Amino acid sequence: MSRRLRIALLAVSAVFAAALIALGLIALGCPPVESLKEYRPPQASRVLDKDGKLLARLAPEERIVVPLTAMSPMLVRSFLAVEDQRFYSHHGIDWRRVAGAFLRDLRTLSPKEGSSTITMQLARNVFPDSLTRARTLRRKIAEMFVARRIEQHFTKEQILEMYLNQIYLGNGYYGVEAAARGYFGKTALDLNPAQAALLAALPKAPSNYDPRRFPDLALKRRNLVLGQMAKSKVISAKEEAAARKTKLRLKPAEEEGGAPWFVAEVRRELHERFGPDAETQGLTVKTTLDAQLQHIAERELVKQIQATEKGKLGRFSGKPCEGEPDECLEGLFVALDPQTGDVRALVGGRDYELSEFDRADQARRQPGSTFKAFVWTAALQSGLPISALIDTSKSAPGEYAPADGQAPSDRPLTLREALRVSSNRAAVALGEHVGVQKVIDAARSCGIYDDIPAYPSTFLGAAAVAPIALVAAFAPFANGGTRIMPRFIDEVRTTTGDVLWTEPVATAQALDPGVAFLMSSLLQDVVERGTGTPARAGIPSNLPVLGKTGTTNGAQDVWFVGATPNLVAGAWLGFDKPQSLGPAATGGRIAAPVWARTIAAWQRGKPIPAGFPPAPKGVEQRQVDTRSGGLATAGCPPNQVVTEWYLQGTEPAECAEHAGGLSGFLQRTFSNWFH
Repeated sequence: MSRRLRIALLAVSAVFAAALIALGLIALGCPPVESLKEYRPPQASRVLDKDGKLLARLAPEERIVVPLTAMSPMLVRSFLAVEDQRFYSHHGIDWRRVAGAFLRDLRTLSPKEGSSTITMQLARNVFPDSLTRARTLRRKIAEMFVARRIEQHFTKEQILEMYLNQIYLGNGYYGVEAAARGYFGKTALDLNPAQAALLAALPKAPSNYDPRRFPDLALKRRNLVLGQMAKSKVISAKEEAAARKTKLRLKPAEEEGGAPWFVAEVRRELHERFGPDAETQGLTVKTTLDAQLQHIAERELVKQIQATEKGKLGRFSGKPCEGEPDECLEGLFVALDPQTGDVRALVGGRDYELSEFDRADQARRQPGSTFKAFVWTAALQSGLPISALIDTSKSAPGEYAPADGQAPSDRPLTLREALRVSSNRAAVALGEHVGVQKVIDAARSCGIYDDIPAYPSTFLGAAAVAPIALVAAFAPFANGGTRIMPRFIDEVRTTTGDVLWTEPVATAQALDPGVAFLMSSLLQDVVERGTGTPARAGIPSNLPVLGKTGTTNGAQDVWFVGATPNLVAGAWLGFDKPQSLGPAATGGRIAAPVWARTIAAWQRGKPIPAGFPPAPKGVEQRQVDTRSGGLATAGCPPNQVVTEWYLQGTEPAECAEHAGGLSGFLQRTFSNWFH
C-alpha cells in the first residue's frame, strides 16, 4: 500500500472517528439492539383451502424463518462473496469499503450503499423506523453505530441467520427460505449453484433484477455473481461454467385462490382468537373452502346478475351498475356441508372491489317464503299430519289475509300441496293454528338466532335474518334433524408445523328424526313438482334435491335455499337498499337457476352421493284421499288417492266422504282440520 493511500485511509478513519464522537447524540436515538434477542421477524400467515392450496397471504411479507443449519453452506457463502467478503474479519463496519465510498463521494457527502456490510444491512432492515433509507451522513453514522452494537451482542452466525431470514428478495419473498420455495420449489438447503447465485444476486436491486419480470437482466446479474462465487472459491471453475449454461427454470408463481369474502371471515376469526398480529405470525390456516365450488359460484352469480340487469329474465326495475354500490344489483351464494357445517363456498357480492360488504354474513334480509319451511316444521311438531286440509279460499273479517295467487281456490289443500305451491294463506293458517312462538322456536332450533317478532307476517318471512344462518338452518332437513354451525377454519398450525388450534365441529339435535324426514319429503316435492322446479335443471336425475323458493313483497328479495345429500346452499339477489327487481322477479325465476347451475357444474364428474336419510323408526306410509284428508277406503276415487308419510299415531281416520252413518260423520268432523 502506498504511503499516500495509507495517509488517506488514516485521514478518513480520523474523520469518521471524530464524526462518531461529535454525533454521539445520534446514538441516544438509536434502537436498543438487545431487543433483537426477542425479535421475531414477521411472517405472513397463509390461508389454504380444504385441499391445501393457497387461498391468500394475510400480509405482504412472505417469509419462512429457518435456522442457519437449514441453509446450504454454499448459499450462505454466495451471499458473503457478493455482499460482504470480509464479514468474518470486521466488527460491523468494513473500514476499507467505507474509505473507498467516502473518497468517491467526498464532494457530495452522499454515502452510497456500497459501503454497507451485512451487519449494517441487518440494522437497516430490522429497525426501519429508526434507520430510514434517507441517504444522509447522519443516518449512515447511526447505522454504523447500531451495526457495531449488534456485533457486540451477537455472534457472526446469529447475525447471518437474522440477515438471511430478513433480506428482501423480490416478489414479496423475505428471506432465503421463502425465496427458494417461491422461485424454485426447493428449500434453502437444496439449491444448486445457479439457484444460489440468483438469490444472492437479488438484494442489490430486487425490483430491477426480478427474474419473473426481467429474466434477461436477472440472468446477467446471476452470471456476474457466479463469477464472484468462483473467485471467492465458493464453487469451482467447472461448476461456474456449468451453472452459467443453466436457464432460470423458475417455478410458476403461486397464485392466490381468491374467495375474498371467505378470507375476510377467516381473518376476523384469527384476529379474535390470536390477536391483531395474527396476520404476521406465520400461521398456516387450513380452511373448509372448496375452491372449485367457490369459483363456479362466483361465475354463475355474476352471470345471473348481469342477465337480470339486461332484462333477459323479465323487465328489470333497477339501473345498470355504474360503480355506485347502493345502486347496483347484488347477490350472494353460500354453501355448507350439511353434516359438519363446513363452509364450502361463500360469495358475499358481485364484486369485492366494488363493495367489501359480506352480504352472506353481515347483511340481514327478509327470507320470504323460504321461512315457510319452519312454519311447516312447527305444524308437524304439533302433531298435524301431512294430509291435514287447509282452506285457503276465505278468511273471517279482520283476519290477516295475504295475497295468494299461487293457490287454487276450488278446494282445501293438504300440507304437501300448500307448500308445493307456496300458499301464503296456508302459511298464515298453519302458523296461527300452531302459534307464532312455536314457529319461532322451530326456526331457532334449526339455527336462526336473529330477533323474530311475533307477528302474522313472520309466517311469510318478514323478519330479517342472516343469510348464512338461513342456509345452515335447512341442514336439519337434509341430515336427519341435526343443527350445524358454520365452520370456516379446520386447523391452524405454527411456523414449525405444530397444531396450534383445531376448530371443533359443533352440532346438536334440532328436530326429531321423523319430523326432519317428513320435511325432507315435503321440500323434495317443492323441487320436483312445485315452485322450485328450476332448481332441478341440469342436475342429475338420481341426485336428490330439496329446497324452497322465496320472494318478498314487491320482489325486493329473491331466494332459493336447498340441499343435496352433501351440500346445503342458498342463492339470493337484491339491492342493498331494498327495491323491486321487477314485476316478473321471483325466487324460482332468478335465484333458483343460479343454485342449479352451480350445483350441477360442481357435481359433474363426481360420484352421486347416497340419498337423504331414510325413514326412521316411527314413520310409516299410508294411502290417503287428498280431497278429504282421510285414509283411503275402497270407495275413494283412485285419481285422488296418494301414498303419504305419517308419524306414528298422527294418521287420520278413514276417508269420511266415502263412509256412511255416524262413523262417517265423526270421521268427517275429525279429518277437516282447518276447513
